[in-house]
Amino acid sequence: MKPKLFFDTNVLLDVVLRRPEFFAPAASAWALCETGAARGYVSAISLNNVHYVAAKFIGRENALSAVRLILGIFSVVPLDAPILREAADIPHKDFEDDIQLASALRCGATCILSRDRAHYPPGVLPVLSPADYLASSGSLG
Repeated sequence: MKPKLFFDTNVLLDVVLRRPEFFAPAASAWALCETGAARGYVSAISLNNVHYVAAKFIGRENALSAVRLILGIFSVVPLDAPILREAADIPHKDFEDDIQLASALRCGATCILSRDRAHYPPGVLPVLSPADYLASSGSLG
């Protein structure tokens, strides 16, 4: 069974913006989804966040191209009232991160790929950096 990888916005931006210190492992994890070795998921909220941040660095049209690329590779977990309610009920510090977690749970993710592990409550889902996930040889799924 293919692993279901949920990508946090920061990992998507690492690829889109080619952030030198994070690009290689993020792009390798992304490629697992692109080639079909894994199933990739993103929250609907990530698309507007990617566009907003990327537009500042690479321009509006390139940011839209990045959003289109993400849409072509990843399955989007819809943002709906049940996810928002679930996120609001998570006793954690950041509502946006709680939306990400609720979205990852909705799609049955094997793990969340994020560089911001502390932004997620412990013990709900494994949260790994792309480098750590790749080093684990995908042993989570």
